[in-house]
Order: sequence, then structure tokens, then C-alpha cells
Amino acid sequence: MRTLGQALLGSPARVAAVAGATLTQLLRMRLFLVPAAVALLVLLLQFVPYQEGVCVEFQGVAQLLFLKDVCLGCMQLFALLFCVAATALLIPRDAEDRILYTILCKPVPRFDYLLGKWLGVVALLLLVVGLLDGLMVLLLELRGASLAASLREQLTLAGYSPEQAAPYLEQVAEAGNTWNVQRGILASLLGYGVLTGLTLLISCCTSGSLVSMMFGLGAYALGMSQGTLFALLSAGQGVSASLQVVQRAVQFLLPDFSLFAVADAAAAGTPLSWGMLGALALLAFFYILLHLSVAALIFSRKEF
Repeated sequence: MRTLGQALLGSPARVAAVAGATLTQLLRMRLFLVPAAVALLVLLLQFVPYQEGVCVEFQGVAQLLFLKDVCLGCMQLFALLFCVAATALLIPRDAEDRILYTILCKPVPRFDYLLGKWLGVVALLLLVVGLLDGLMVLLLELRGASLAASLREQLTLAGYSPEQAAPYLEQVAEAGNTWNVQRGILASLLGYGVLTGLTLLISCCTSGSLVSMMFGLGAYALGMSQGTLFALLSAGQGVSASLQVVQRAVQFLLPDFSLFAVADAAAAGTPLSWGMLGALALLAFFYILLHLSVAALIFSRKEF
């Protein structure tokens, strides 16, 4: 009989095989066409004329901030839809193609199967977001260097010394790519990893991909606003005992996704330390393990 540790860790070879098959399955769905369209949109932004109504000292900052915000918004939208849609399609597609029965008739534990599915989705997510992030960094560096050179020339013509021009050139550099922005992207990816596990759990409880997608997006929306929602429910009348029980249950099973959605704040200059990122990683690990364990329990008792 397998111990609890063996059940949670599973066989690396089995998990890797399921993850590889899942990655291949997702690639065959041509989901890479979506990030390709996103990348094309970002590239087209380079040819959009941008007029700035500010003094010469601050020219270029708004352009870089606009480009960075669009890139981050595209990455976040793609990651959200991909995590929910791709994960919700996996188990029904395996059942439809009879792959699920072939796998489960072999000595493959349910947790190993679900962990492999999760890893396959996350692997493709990391690959695509990494490529989009690399494109964003490249564009910001190229545009930032061009704007910095133009600004330096204009400041020199306006009579600024190199020391006087340095703070304005530093603003251009800070408006581009920074390590703080990259930490914000990593935090967002941790949240989407949690969302992938939660969608797998929902997919084990429901029948049909569309229903799983709807519940997955609904769970994400609830997780993003659970603090505000419970504050509104308890406003003016205190928190009843039953509401406290419901609130604790929701907070235990459903993470506060707003904790991970810090990429925009990091891009705006809010500092995000490596220690904070480590705390988010531990929180994400807890929820991923919780969701996959509950999903494996439900999946083992589900009839297909």
C-alpha cells in the first residue's frame, strides 16, 4: 500500500509522461495562435503615432508606460483565459478520445494523473508567457534606448548639463523594464498556477467543459473580490456566526487572487520584495496541493 508521501509525490516518470502528453495535446489544439496574435498586436504598437503634451524633460516616459501596460494587460488576459479554458478541456477531451480509460486502466494513481495534467498546462503557460515577457523586455529596451538618446539630445540643446539631465534620463529607465516588474509577473504566474489547480478541481466536480469554464472564471472573480464582498455583506449589521463560518470556508478553499495580481502595481512603481514573492510562493504551493488532493479524492470516486 502506498504511503501518504508516495501518494502526494507520485512517480516522477509517470507524472512526467502525463505532463508531456498534456503539453503535446495542448499544442495540437493550436492554442499558440492566441499568443501569436497578442505578439503581433504588441509589435504593431511600435508603429502607432504617440503625441505627448508634456514638457521636454518628461517626454518618452508616458510612451514606455503605455507600452508596458498594454504588454502586461495582454499577458494577464491570455494567462487567465488559457488557464481556465485549457484546463477545463483536458479531462472531457481525454474522456471523449478514450485516452482517459487507457490511462486509468493502468496502475496510474489519480493524483499522478492530475499532477501531470497541471504540470502540462503550467509548462505551456510558462513557455508562452516567457516568450511574451521576452518580447516586452526587448521592445522596452529598444524603445527606451531610442527615447533616452532623443531626450539627452534635446536636454543638451536646452542647456542642461549631464548632471542636470541625469534625473530625467533615470525616469525613462524606470519607466521601462525593471526587476520589480519581473517580480510582479512571477507573482501573477503563481496565481495562475493556483487557478489551474482550482479549475482542475472544478472540472472533476462538473460535467462539460463550458460549465467548468464558467465556474472557473466565477471562482476567480470571487477570489479577486472576496474581501470586498464579505465587507459589504457585513456592513452595518456586524458579522453573524453563520457568515463567519461561510467566510472561513471560502477563504480556506478559495485563495484571495488579488494577493497575486500585483504586476500592474509593480509596473507602477510599488516595490515587491523577494521575501514577499517567497511568501506568495508558499501560499500558492499550499493551495495547489490542497486543490489537487481534493480533486484526486473526487476523481477516484467519479464514474466516467
